[in-house]
Amino acid sequence: MLRRVTALVIAATLACAASATFGAGQRLAPKDLVAAPAFDAGDGVPPPAGMFTTQTPAVTFRSIEESFPTRRIATSRVPSALVPPTTSFDVHYRFDEATLSIADFVARTDTTGLLILKGDQILFEGYYQGADQSDLFMSFSTGKSFVSTLVGFAIADGKIKSVDDPVLGYLPELKGSAYEQATIKQVLQMATGTSFTEEYEERESDIANFAALISRGHGGLYDFARSFKGAYAPGTRFYYATANTEILGALVARVTGKSLSAYLSEKLWRPLGAEAPARWILDQPGSAGREVAGGGLQVRLRDYGRFGLLFANLGQWHGAQLLPAGWVEAATRPADPYVDYGKLMPGYPLGYGYQWWCLPGANHRFTAQGIHGQFVLVDPVQKLVVVKLSSWLHAWDDKKEAETYAFFAAVADALADSTP
Repeated sequence: MLRRVTALVIAATLACAASATFGAGQRLAPKDLVAAPAFDAGDGVPPPAGMFTTQTPAVTFRSIEESFPTRRIATSRVPSALVPPTTSFDVHYRFDEATLSIADFVARTDTTGLLILKGDQILFEGYYQGADQSDLFMSFSTGKSFVSTLVGFAIADGKIKSVDDPVLGYLPELKGSAYEQATIKQVLQMATGTSFTEEYEERESDIANFAALISRGHGGLYDFARSFKGAYAPGTRFYYATANTEILGALVARVTGKSLSAYLSEKLWRPLGAEAPARWILDQPGSAGREVAGGGLQVRLRDYGRFGLLFANLGQWHGAQLLPAGWVEAATRPADPYVDYGKLMPGYPLGYGYQWWCLPGANHRFTAQGIHGQFVLVDPVQKLVVVKLSSWLHAWDDKKEAETYAFFAAVADALADSTP
């Protein structure tokens, strides 16, 4: 009986509320409002303009969706299997005249995620500085290797005839810019001759203005990238410029008639069986937004590993040839003197392929690489992939880079006699 009476009272109250008419409430004038302190959630995620100067990079780089508009990259319903580790794994490496362990490597190089795969077998998986298996990690320029892979798919689909084609033939609006005489291959090789400056510590450099443009979220990223004149002839020297990858992103979108996110989902994320949708930063919200091709992906640790495994298997995935035959070989080896091993910069031993960095040595090792310490390291001879994600406070640290390569070599040496 009590429940019935209570229900009738509630019903009567709602009926009265529905029949009443309310106007706007009375508000204090702004001059009468006492200043309120800023909210402090304590999570350390900065506004967009603070992403590259954050003092909490580990939090920031896995919380990008709180700062920027993004587009979803759908995956298949069933993720491809990776075999969980069956035994504990450790390896020791030499650096700084010391013998060091995985735990040392993690601490010394500000690691947030570390994955070691031998074929489909997970040998080691670790998350640090508050990260966990569900996080999406910012790619920075490791995303450039994903974009160059989309060029390979577009060639396989007959949308692009050859990397030797002039890029102007597909993007005629590049006339008058540094790209007017450049081939697609030269854009892939960072050899376009653009005058765009990629100096991370210079506040007035073009990469700083590029980042500021993303932060404002008003679009125009492609127009900014194509606005630069040439500083030297294409195909004569290597100069790393994120603007080049923006041109590649525009090329793929133009020839396919699809957003980069949709094309990546169709050609890579679904066929790979990525375990989670990825996200891609946009230069403005909504359907008008362009993906930040130069480094705006957010991806789970294991899905970076699956991408690396595709290249470790020379473009094959579970018996199917996803990438064109020969693409991995072409994309991950220096093809011209100006990108050969030791020729990129004085004292730097690596070479460059199609938006992949090539390590010297007999095993055809190569890496996707991004600022603040992001790596997808691949040894196709051993079917070995090491994903190392980081929270370096500064854009680059030569010593931590060298230590990462020493760790990778030690893992490869330790597993040299094992089978995938």
